[in-house]
Amino acid sequence: MSMYSDDFDFKASSSASTGLKKRKKWHQRWWGRLIIIFLTIFLIILTAVVFYLVKTINLIQRGEITPQQLFGQNQSGLARQNLSVQNTSDDPHLGPTDAKVVMVEFSDFQCPFCKEALPVIKEVLKDYGDKILFIYRDFPLTDTHPQALLAALAAQCAHEQGKFWPMHDLIFDNQNNLTEASLKTFAVQIGLSSIQFGSCLQSQKYLAEVEQDLKDGYDAGVRATPTVFINGILIRGAQPLATYEKIIIAELSR
Repeated sequence: MSMYSDDFDFKASSSASTGLKKRKKWHQRWWGRLIIIFLTIFLIILTAVVFYLVKTINLIQRGEITPQQLFGQNQSGLARQNLSVQNTSDDPHLGPTDAKVVMVEFSDFQCPFCKEALPVIKEVLKDYGDKILFIYRDFPLTDTHPQALLAALAAQCAHEQGKFWPMHDLIFDNQNNLTEASLKTFAVQIGLSSIQFGSCLQSQKYLAEVEQDLKDGYDAGVRATPTVFINGILIRGAQPLATYEKIIIAELSR
């Protein structure tokens, strides 16, 4: 019996161990781990960029921000649109007609963003109502808001009797209930002649006027509601009070 019978087994084991080291998987090596780290960081950055782009596109489509705002352009540097949108001959308006600042809103009575913007618009009128002329114009988007046109006609019929603004507020307060019957009920609530109002609504007396608002708005660049012009400077979407104040103060200082 050889005294070195185990020598062969030790060498074989040592050789197998060396083979395992040579066959170490790529992700167990230093460069493999480095690749994994870089891939992880890349995926995190890519996910964040995609999320930001989707959110930004959604905000632009909803009109809450404009491309000019996205790229950091000052609102006061925006091109002024055709001031033909400032038509006070037949549109509901508030404030002095000779005001230095004219604010025109194109709105849709069934638009949730218009309702969201309403408190801010009212705050603007409260703070600057004696310095600006505010004009309301209709832009019913009937493809997505099927009752918007009927509501616009109802508000114009109320305007005929000198009660546009009470009807305006009632319609927005009841945005999810704009049937013909409901609008006639609103007319009674604000003290309109129900016979005159019903005849006006039934005949679509102010359809041509609403259609003219739509045409003028589209020609001026309106594509969604609410869209506001302050001395021709276009603002899209439900914006904070500071956005309006910045432009109004600048225009009053001109």
